Amino acid sequence: MKENSSVLYSEYIIDGVKMDSTPARMLMECMPPDRQKTVAASAGGVVMDETKDPVPGHTKTDSSMIYEYAQSIRASNSGERGFQSGYPSFYTRLRIASAVIGSLWKKGHFGLGNLHIGLRWLWDATPLGNMAAFYTSSEAAGEYIYDLGITLDDFSLEETDGECLFEASILKASQGMEDESDEGVMSGDGGHDRIWMSDERACPDKTDSKGGSRLIYIPFDTCPHRLGGSLLEQSTGPLNDRSPEIQDPDYFIDCYEVVRELVEDNVVMAGITVGDGGLMTAAGKLCRHSGATLDLAGVMSSYMENDAVKILFAEIPGILIQIHDSDYDYVDGQLLLQDIAYYPVGRPGRKDGRIMVSGNMRSDVASILASLMYGQGASEGED
Repeated sequence: MKENSSVLYSEYIIDGVKMDSTPARMLMECMPPDRQKTVAASAGGVVMDETKDPVPGHTKTDSSMIYEYAQSIRASNSGERGFQSGYPSFYTRLRIASAVIGSLWKKGHFGLGNLHIGLRWLWDATPLGNMAAFYTSSEAAGEYIYDLGITLDDFSLEETDGECLFEASILKASQGMEDESDEGVMSGDGGHDRIWMSDERACPDKTDSKGGSRLIYIPFDTCPHRLGGSLLEQSTGPLNDRSPEIQDPDYFIDCYEVVRELVEDNVVMAGITVGDGGLMTAAGKLCRHSGATLDLAGVMSSYMENDAVKILFAEIPGILIQIHDSDYDYVDGQLLLQDIAYYPVGRPGRKDGRIMVSGNMRSDVASILASLMYGQGASEGED
């Protein structure tokens, strides 16, 4: 592979229409002035391409197959996930959101505005539609990062043959503009703490099986649950569904800041990011040793969604956390204060180590959906 900066600074004509900006210009809007890259206008050429639509889907999901879906996703998600060229905007925002949410679990003292992110595309420019997908991806990345108020430190594109990849990673946390304008930065109880972030986790990524706790699901976006572009779709074949429209950065900001305070205050016993594979995959990882009984009724009722498969496998960025029962009223108050929707979805701990999911699959049905064996099959590397 070799780095190819020319396509970052090229003009784009997509579906016969000249785009207003280059990928580099859109991305540099998220960078501080001293980090912005400057390249002569002649450094890039002209890229012409056509938009490639998602493959039409006819596969129908079956709520009685939830166990098989979860196992199939788990088996297929062992390596790095390829870029979803049929859903470039959704997939780009999902990767960025997942990286940002992942910083929640780190030790330190920081907020969303203190984060610095790096982006990397590994790209095969040859197939029809790939460069149009790259342009849409860079546009979505620039808009989302800017709206979230985080700093883009660096971006790059490297040529590759075959599968395209997109990586987003949190690089560090540092003093933000608002922090620097405060009357000094102090350590200790009498003033502002310094901004810092460690690679160590602030809370475990697996549940404590002791009693007296519950699981809380918090989506970080307000969009409906859709399955287009998901790992479930990759596993089953094309589905006749759109992708989630991740486009509420203000709500994401509120969710992040409240949860970050809960983590720093040691209220969160354990937590995991909901992203690839959706809520079911996250629950399988978080409760991989303890097992859990999950109840989807509240989520399904709130979203007016009768399809449990969508609730379980839609890839809306969010979190699944474990809290003490004694902290529930405090957590409830903090979340409601910011108008953040949250869903108690059950309790960890089952003697059989399984994850049982219950909920109303249809308006006239209330039944057990599936018994998932994550807890019995966890590998040693997941300890």
